[in-house]
Amino acid sequence: MGIYARVQVASESYAVPVGQVVEIRELGQGTYVPGAGPAILGVRNVRGQVLPVADLATLLGVHSQARATLMLVAEADGMRVGLAVDQVVDVGEMADPAEPADSSLLAGATVVGGELVGVIDVPRVLEALQRASGSRGRRGEEPHG
Repeated sequence: MGIYARVQVASESYAVPVGQVVEIRELGQGTYVPGAGPAILGVRNVRGQVLPVADLATLLGVHSQARATLMLVAEADGMRVGLAVDQVVDVGEMADPAEPADSSLLAGATVVGGELVGVIDVPRVLEALQRASGSRGRRGEEPHG
């Protein structure tokens, strides 16, 4: 058992280990980043730190009809990212992932109340975003600008 923040992305349920959640806030308006790729919605200044904001639906290949309204700020290995989500379902105990997942961005899946919940692997998400952007920045390095 672990403690997770469960979120809704389109019609799918996902969870992030609460130890990797910094905060959850309104998505708001970000700043567009030319050439960033379809998964990056832009950047936002969050408490004095400029963060990339990624569309979790696009990263996971989930088709969403509506624009996400919330941002879950996640952190791993000294790096942070804002993940756009539709809704926060709850924060609480949940069985750790025991089922395999069909995405490399998921640590696995578990069943909660009869519903399959994918568990986001935050370090893998950060790695995928870095590869997609061609970033060569060092861990913990503050963006300039």
